[in-house]
Amino acid sequence: MRNNYPYQHSNYGDYQGAMYPQQGNCGYPQSKPCGQLPPQYDPVKQNTSFTGQDVFVPVVHPSHTTNVYQKNYKYMHSFPHTESVVYQETHQHFCAPSCPPRTRPWC
Repeated sequence: MRNNYPYQHSNYGDYQGAMYPQQGNCGYPQSKPCGQLPPQYDPVKQNTSFTGQDVFVPVVHPSHTTNVYQKNYKYMHSFPHTESVVYQETHQHFCAPSCPPRTRPWC
């Protein structure tokens, strides 16, 4: 039962719902205001109306196959090696310290 209405317990007795003889069309007794009171508000009753709709979205999953035929060339590298021999002879000429300086061509 709501407790913020001034006529919850009136001088007509306890409120008896639809059996009360002087009810208004809202289910509460009619009253004659004897002063201005601030309005009393119930919490807002929230109603939700839901309408569903199925939406079909086509989803395409493409696929592709590439056939690869591979020819592999294997290059076989070889490194033949040859050798050669060189015999070198060198000549150096020195004047021995016991030899006097040349002053004549026959020395």
